[in-house]
Amino acid sequence: MGKSRKKLLARRKAKRIKREQIRIAMNKRIFFTLTGCPQKLQGISNRYCYKSNMHNLTYKDAKFENVKYQSSIITKCNYNQAELVGVDFCNCNLRKSSFKNAKLKNVSFINCNIEDVDFLNADFENVVFVCVGMDKAKNLNISSNCRIYKSYPKFELDYNMQTSLLQLAEISAVYEYHVLHVTRKKLNFWTLKILEDLYGESVFRALCAIKNKKNIRSFYTIHSYMKHIENYLKL
Repeated sequence: MGKSRKKLLARRKAKRIKREQIRIAMNKRIFFTLTGCPQKLQGISNRYCYKSNMHNLTYKDAKFENVKYQSSIITKCNYNQAELVGVDFCNCNLRKSSFKNAKLKNVSFINCNIEDVDFLNADFENVVFVCVGMDKAKNLNISSNCRIYKSYPKFELDYNMQTSLLQLAEISAVYEYHVLHVTRKKLNFWTLKILEDLYGESVFRALCAIKNKKNIRSFYTIHSYMKHIENYLKL
């Protein structure tokens, strides 16, 4: 690498660090950005990733658990042979990424672009596709371990139950990651429908019980709520 190139990269790094310091001082979220890294990267766990910008990265054989990517760009990334447990991709651009021979358990693709995403020999267990153009993906073989949702679900919740669920938005550790709520006055019916299909109507009682938990942590994904529900209902 020439000196001019090194100086350019150094200036860019200095500007990025300065921007991050300003955002930290303003108590604003730092967005993860990494493109074209030649090294093989490790997975992450218990993380909420908002507006991440990732391009041409290698996560081969990596492990991910309880991670939510929200409004993120994840293009041409290699997840071959990776293990993803409890990962939500919400409003993400995954174009040309690859999940060949990957293991996906309790993974959700919600309103994502999966054009030219390769799922060759991917192993699915409770994988959900919500408002996704399935025909644009490569080697995507839908099995009984997958569920597809195309139309927005309609709920006729009891008024008291709906009020109790909306009150959970007062808990920042629940509301901040928008798994159960769209706004403080609107529930996320996609999530409620997915959970109801798994556990039946008793799921609402289990969700309301969250307000009684002493320690509410890592409620980033649908998977994290599944763990709570199964523990509460003793499943």
